[in-house]
Order: sequence, then C-alpha cells, then structure tokens
Amino acid sequence: MQTVSVNRRQFLKTGAIATALAATGRLPLLSAHTQAEPSVDELSGPHAVKPIRDHLKRFSPAEAPMRKSGQYSLVYDIIHWNWIAGKHGTFANSVLGRVAIERKASDNQVVYEIEQRMRIGGVDNYLEARIICGTGDWNPLRSWTLRSHQTAPGGGRDPLSELTEKGQCGDGRIRIESDNHEYGFSAKNPVVTQWTMLDFLMRKANPALNVTFDLLQDLSLFKPGQLLTYDGLTPVKLKEGNTVTLQTYAQTGQGVLPIHYLLDDLMRPQLITGSLLSWALAG
Repeated sequence: MQTVSVNRRQFLKTGAIATALAATGRLPLLSAHTQAEPSVDELSGPHAVKPIRDHLKRFSPAEAPMRKSGQYSLVYDIIHWNWIAGKHGTFANSVLGRVAIERKASDNQVVYEIEQRMRIGGVDNYLEARIICGTGDWNPLRSWTLRSHQTAPGGGRDPLSELTEKGQCGDGRIRIESDNHEYGFSAKNPVVTQWTMLDFLMRKANPALNVTFDLLQDLSLFKPGQLLTYDGLTPVKLKEGNTVTLQTYAQTGQGVLPIHYLLDDLMRPQLITGSLLSWALAG
C-alpha cells in the first residue's frame, strides 16, 4: 500500500471545512440511514464504506483474538481519503498511519494503553496515552496522561513539538492540564474517547441500540451530545471478489459528520469510517 504525505496546514484545516465540502459533494460521505434516504448507493456502494471503497479492494477482515477476561489488543490502519480527480496513479485511499489499543480490566478499573502514529506533511506524528476508566458499561473516563511529539525535518524527535497533558473526569467535570495552562469542560453524559468507546459496542451493540454519550476526541477536543444508533446490515465487497455482511452502527452529533462502525459476527469493529480518516482492523 502506498503511503501518502499530506500537507500539514491543509490537514489541520479539514475539520473546519469538512461540512462545506460534503455539501458540495467533494467528500465521500452521506448521512446515516433513514427511511427517506436508504443507505445504499448503487453507483458507489453503501454510505458506511464510501470513504474507504478503494481500500476495501485490498482489505480482509482481521482475526483479532478476543478474551472473555476483557483484556485484548486491537491494531488499526489509519486510512486517508486523498483521491485527486484526473491525476494519474492517484489512490483514493492511502495508509496514513496506525493506532494500537490495548485494554486491561480489573475489579475496580479499566486501563487503556494507546499508541498512535500518523505521517502528515512528511512528518511522523506520535501519540501515546494511558487512560484509566471506570468499569461501567461505557468505561467512562477517570484520569489519563497523554504524550505527543513529531519528528524533526532532519530526523529524530523535535523537542519543540513535545506535549504532555494530564486530565481528570468526574461528577460531570473534565479538567485538563497542558504544560503551563489548564482548561476544562462540563459533561452531561458518560465521557469516552474514540479509542475507548469501541469496547461499549463490542459488548452492547444490538439492533435496538439508541444511546447518547459525550466524546473527548484525542483527550482534548470536547464534542457533547453524540448519538449512537443501529444502521442496519452492510454488504461489503472485499478483495478477490469476496463479500462480507457487517452490522453497522452510526454516530451523529455535535462537531462530527456521521461516523460508521462496522462489526463482524464476533462483534469486532472491523471498520470505522469517517470523512477524511477511517480505521481498518489490521490485527
């Protein structure tokens, strides 16, 4: 798979302009399924896999082992939508990086270890986090430490890019300490991250699912009032002409375009698709 380098300034701007691009048809996204608008497009496939339809030609569902103890590791390729109309040799999807999620559970807490790498503008960006969660259905956030840095143009770690943050969440209040300043948010619902919420789906997903949560994306960007609902069965065409049918759940809410979670028969999230970035289970 060809790896793409993305202009860093363009990448950082995409979150602010994604909605406008989708409205003009320049992003491969449509809304979650409704009766008025079915979630299958005959020309480009189901809405849930539009952002990664090129990557699916090279994808096979991963056989990640799941342990009944609640301890497991999931590794995802981070897939970028970067097709440029008319440019010879352009891939609609390229692998931008990888994220590893390790979960360990005990009687009174759940610990997540996160390692993530993305290549943006020719620079490798690294993120590591240790997240302590409660043992409830959502594994709600309690406390965490996050460290990130990027490589220097000549190689090695860029000291100016190093960032360390610590945070706590409880009683509807989120507090984050970032170097020399502190900031926070107020939450009305269980607070999770994009890494920790997958476990809720793996245990609780069902066709009657209709729940609300608050998202602390990347442990820093607060997006309250997220709704998670069942979005039907999605037939997914894979490499070598194979097809697999996956249960699909849709996330909608403040600050996000629809995000789809596609689970196999063992309730493993094989694909998580969004506007410009998606995840594909690699192991």
